[in-house]
This record gives sequence, structure tokens and C-alpha cells, in this order.
Amino acid sequence: MNELPSTKVATAALVLGVLGWIAFLGAYGRPGLDGDVGEALYYQTFSVLAPVILPLLSISFGHLGLRRAHAGARCRGRSTTALVLGYLLLIIEVARFVAMTEH
Repeated sequence: MNELPSTKVATAALVLGVLGWIAFLGAYGRPGLDGDVGEALYYQTFSVLAPVILPLLSISFGHLGLRRAHAGARCRGRSTTALVLGYLLLIIEVARFVAMTEH
């Protein structure tokens, strides 16, 4: 790959955003996640934490990619897409955790 080092951050952000959505879609509707948050964290740690951690990483790398895009790198589109995916998934996950704790 002849990709510039400054654009690798944007690519990583986009990959993490997509992986976060894959983890979210894989965990959605799975038995045990509609119950107690403590039980879900104990028995299905990846299913509960991956859709939260991956978007956070995607958001942080996306902002870093945007900063590098302002410095002249050609990664603005990937960074923006990663930020949209990350923020949207994070909002959905926070709403899901709030709904799980209100039971």
C-alpha cells in the first residue's frame, strides 16, 4: 500500500466505525442483552462493550484524521464518514444502556 502515513489514521477510524456497527448488529436482539446490565456485562462482555469502545476509538481517530486533513492530507471524506458512524452508534448505544437500566 502506498498510502500516506497521515491518511492511515482516517482509514483506521473508518474501519473501527464499520466494525462497531457490525458488533452492534451482531449483538442486537441477542438473548440476555434485554435483561440486567450486570448480567450482560458478565456473560457477554464483547457484545456489550464492543459497540461502545469501537465508536469511541472511531471518533477519536476521526477527529485526528480531520486535523490532519486540515494540514493538507487527503482524508477528509473517510474521517467525516467515521465520525458520523461513530457518533450515531454511540448515541444508539447510550440510549440502549439507559433503556436496559430502567428495567
